[in-house]
Amino acid sequence: MRSRVIAVMAAAAAATAAALPQPAHAAPVVDGIYRFAALQDGRCLVWTRTHANIGPVELGACTGSTSTSADWQVRQRPNGTMEVSTPGSNPRTCLGLTTDHRVKVGDTCADRYAEWTVSFGSAGPGSVVWADIEHTPGDGSTSWGKLVDSPDVTGRIVVRQAPIEPHYWELRQVG
Repeated sequence: MRSRVIAVMAAAAAATAAALPQPAHAAPVVDGIYRFAALQDGRCLVWTRTHANIGPVELGACTGSTSTSADWQVRQRPNGTMEVSTPGSNPRTCLGLTTDHRVKVGDTCADRYAEWTVSFGSAGPGSVVWADIEHTPGDGSTSWGKLVDSPDVTGRIVVRQAPIEPHYWELRQVG
């Protein structure tokens, strides 16, 4: 019995390990509405309005309300980067950066600080579909980096300069 339990645990660990390594190349997401959740705990990217349609992006419950949004509209920009905005916002509000590389929602969608590359992939059937969100300003500035949850700043999302360990978000297309 004990050896069977150990075998089952080993198989489960192997399955988990097999699901975590990600392929080296990912495909760009197509335009649509997506939900991004942190793989470790399933909390979603959300934003809390602090003034009109702007505010910081944090990790929170994967629900939508009048003050937060866990679903994001992703669409291609003419320069090849992607715009990540809160769906249905009027005026349009986009995921962007502050000068200290914290992530925010603001109404400056045309700004270089709102330019992203969003790609997705999977380790195969039955494994999670993940997303990689990277800040890729069209001007090629030094603001490049991946969107990560910062362990040293509770509840804040930051962009860390590459190279960093890949940080993937669970991706689910909504509608």
